[in-house]
Amino acid sequence: MNLNVLRYAIEVEKSRSITGAAKQLFISQPNLSRDIRELEEEIGFSIFTRSSRGVIPTDRGREFLQLAKKAVRQYQALEHFCAREEQGSLSLQVCVPKTGYIHTAFSSFLARHAKGRTLSIDYRESCAMDAIRDVCLRSASLAIIRFPERCERPLLSLLRRKELSGEIISRFEPLAVMSERHPLAATSVLTADMLEQSVEVICEDTSLTDYLNEPGEPEHFPSVIRLHEGSGLFGLLSHLTSAFSFAPPLPESILKDYHLVQKKCQGQNAHGGQSPHGSHGAHGGQEAHGSLCPPGRMIDLLIYPEDARLTRTENAFLEAVRQAAPAM
Repeated sequence: MNLNVLRYAIEVEKSRSITGAAKQLFISQPNLSRDIRELEEEIGFSIFTRSSRGVIPTDRGREFLQLAKKAVRQYQALEHFCAREEQGSLSLQVCVPKTGYIHTAFSSFLARHAKGRTLSIDYRESCAMDAIRDVCLRSASLAIIRFPERCERPLLSLLRRKELSGEIISRFEPLAVMSERHPLAATSVLTADMLEQSVEVICEDTSLTDYLNEPGEPEHFPSVIRLHEGSGLFGLLSHLTSAFSFAPPLPESILKDYHLVQKKCQGQNAHGGQSPHGSHGAHGGQEAHGSLCPPGRMIDLLIYPEDARLTRTENAFLEAVRQAAPAM
């Protein structure tokens, strides 16, 4: 009997809807229906029945779900017990966005804590919605997700529904990152107009804005490359000297390794607003072409289950991340 499927059945009871439960679990409705049907075949009786009130448990299904909830709670307690570190081991399961300062923090954390210890580490670079799903399903202990500041309120509402806690790690304005050989590399302060003749490389995670039905960032500049695998961004900028990208402030070590510079672009203010080059739409977006402007502020947010107690290893990793994070 699969523990995740038990969690699926519990969510169906809570939502009283296969469709609603599938949305909360971030899986497709046909797959959820199949999993519930296979579970019922395995145990030999129906857990749910359809009525005018939606999908509700049968009498025997209600008893089964009560036991399932106890089993899930006991398994979570067992996970927490087993997560207590022994002196000779180091265990960490975390999801993070593809970003320079977190990678640097992870390397620093390992250099300080991993020597001479047995390692069991799962470090995943994930989009925001995959990270939320993995934390909900307890396949990751914690995650750091990145999203536009304008999505803060609906995201926090989503996390409350998912029984997840959140802590802001960083709130930052993206900087223009480019090769040391870019024609504007020696310019002390950039404006949006200066960048009009350059190629903008966009590495945008749209999973969260798509889920929240929020508009994505428009193309801020006429010439654009959309890079869907962000891990190659720095190498591309290093070699394509006419390109730039808006990114969080990068550690000096990464700038040095890839021969890059980073610059603030005029038009960004302390509240993430835009210069006269751009204007806000109904959802906080900007008008595309003809209204040149940098993107708005971003947030990196730590998430973990409300009932979780972070281990010493997790707290040590987070301390390294906080020390490396861009100042708020």
